Amino acid sequence: MKPGGSPALPPGPRGGRLRNLYRRLFHYAEFMDELHAEYGDIVWFELPLLKCCAVFDAELAQEVLVAQSPSFAPWALGGREPNKLMEHGCLPVHHGEEHRWRAELMKSAFAEDRLHAYADVIAGHSLELCERLQPDHVVDLRPEVERYVWDALARVILGRHVDSKDGLHIGRLLKAADLLDLLPLGQLLKKLGPRPPTAVLDEAIYGAIRQGRDRVHDGRDLVSHLVRAADEGLSRWSYDNERALRDEVIAFLCAFTDAPTATLCFAVHHLARHPAVRERLEREVADVLGGRPAAPRDLDRLPYVHAVFKETLRLEPPAYVMRAKEALEDRVVGGYRIPRGTLMFVGMRVLHRRSDYWEDAGEFRPERWIEASGSGRVACPAHAYIPFGSGPHSCAGSDLATMLLFFALAAVAQRLRLEPTSSRPPQRENIGVGVDRLLVAVRKLP
Repeated sequence: MKPGGSPALPPGPRGGRLRNLYRRLFHYAEFMDELHAEYGDIVWFELPLLKCCAVFDAELAQEVLVAQSPSFAPWALGGREPNKLMEHGCLPVHHGEEHRWRAELMKSAFAEDRLHAYADVIAGHSLELCERLQPDHVVDLRPEVERYVWDALARVILGRHVDSKDGLHIGRLLKAADLLDLLPLGQLLKKLGPRPPTAVLDEAIYGAIRQGRDRVHDGRDLVSHLVRAADEGLSRWSYDNERALRDEVIAFLCAFTDAPTATLCFAVHHLARHPAVRERLEREVADVLGGRPAAPRDLDRLPYVHAVFKETLRLEPPAYVMRAKEALEDRVVGGYRIPRGTLMFVGMRVLHRRSDYWEDAGEFRPERWIEASGSGRVACPAHAYIPFGSGPHSCAGSDLATMLLFFALAAVAQRLRLEPTSSRPPQRENIGVGVDRLLVAVRKLP
């Protein structure tokens, strides 16, 4: 407490803004680990012109993401300035009433019947991935998985094939923009920079919107649903214009590819390092599928496949730290004062690896998920496992991501063994989302 009884700022390094920025840009995971180890569960630090606070505790994460979520909005400078890519924003960056309506519409797009239609598409693309991985060749797995994820997403969202080149380039620009937001002159650089090359993707998106309005079209893709939902009584809200819908779709497509790609690359790494886990995975797939390809009806019939990707997401969540939340007013979190304008970071990777939350926290042990579901025990405290976030701003596409991981793992386990040429795990990009190359030798199953 400060004199007079008002709460103090959380503990943390005072000053050192440039050093903190360097650590954030180039050693993100280590920086978060250091803050937690030295200062505890809630830590105050500063970057040039930015006040920041990180939380590494499950209860504090619940405070920020759920209990006090109305007071913590996604940090979205793009929502307060001209945005050359998405002038109307998208679901993850909106807050309050606008976010609630968008989330309701997006939730209806992932109803059970629609998920089965999406699963059919994804299952087919997982087989194409395996066909491209030729036995007795060494390949860079990351671009192959990236192509699988992109092609499946384009078909699910737009109902058509779109070359990945333009979309993946825009995704890289989005990540660069996130880093620029941390720099003192970053916003100026974004304003002066060129307009992103979206012509090819725009043509595909607007074509999908026109197709969605055509009642002859079967409407199984996500865009068709977003176009028709209000008219069909499935949502009370719709986009004001085609540009607003285009902005939502381009964000979903281009920002969604990295996380499933990274997770699948890490899964291959861990499976190769744990032969007994890989063999159990292969046995389950062989016993349940009996040689046929995985289908939507198998989503609940392969628990060990789910356990493998859940454990991969535990050790290597989609990002080191969740997207920053900005305090809209002075708040108190964990007994500490959080001034208005502070950026709040939830340290997802630290939460997922805390030894007081997890038995054998640093070990790759998918069995923990089977044991938990069998006994009815909770594997960890609530909000200690949040790979898709929590609260109102949890990931709208979590079911889609789950299916991308499920079908790829099942297809590979049924046909191939992928042996990384190095024991070194895939390396994260400096934003802590995507990964670099992963060379693997492709072998047929023995």
